[in-house]
Amino acid sequence: MPEITLDLFEITSWLWGLRTPLVQAYAVRDGDAFNLIDTGIAGGEDAILSGLSGISGEPEGEVVVNDILLTHGHDDHTGGAAALRDRTGARVLAPAIDAPIIEGERPAPAPQLADWEIRLFHQVTPLVPPAPPVRVDVRLHEGDPLPWERHATVLAAPGHTPGSIAVLFTEARVLVAGDAIASHESEPILGVFNSDPAQAIASFRNLAALDVEIACFGHGAPVLGDARARLEQVAARL
Repeated sequence: MPEITLDLFEITSWLWGLRTPLVQAYAVRDGDAFNLIDTGIAGGEDAILSGLSGISGEPEGEVVVNDILLTHGHDDHTGGAAALRDRTGARVLAPAIDAPIIEGERPAPAPQLADWEIRLFHQVTPLVPPAPPVRVDVRLHEGDPLPWERHATVLAAPGHTPGSIAVLFTEARVLVAGDAIASHESEPILGVFNSDPAQAIASFRNLAALDVEIACFGHGAPVLGDARARLEQVAARL
């Protein structure tokens, strides 16, 4: 497997993006430790730990990860979870509906592809190795609070997968949307490869109505200002 490169970028004083060629994860500072939102593809755990070491100044083997939150059960987001849990002892949190997928008990539902998505899907899929199953320690539901230093709440955002969730940092007005939203050429778009496109559009509209200044996605550059207005503009066209 080729080495996975990682680009570390600071979003706020407590939130960093961990960008790889295929997907982004996010690191949330939690005191002297971190919480991760998604983990990228299998084989990327060294790059993620190196990135966290770069933030904290601690050696990779001493980086503390309290929680690994998975936004949904797709291999490009869950691939590093098992290895990272083994190496850090972190808990794994995931949406209850997608937990059987993440634990390897059943496959993720197939996406309903629009004509324009078919070629892209077949280009991307071979680049994503299967994610090793990982036990879900905490099964998440709509409205669950997260026990992190920065107040955060779980939001249901089904459609990309049946159990897809987003994380809202209410006081900070920051949204981490998983694949419910993406961006292309710095403009927000509906996420691609959705298992239920109509439901995905409804979730996008719900997230667009939130009072957020910053919005972060699994794919594409984050919106770093006036996120609600920009998301509402896209939602009106869906």
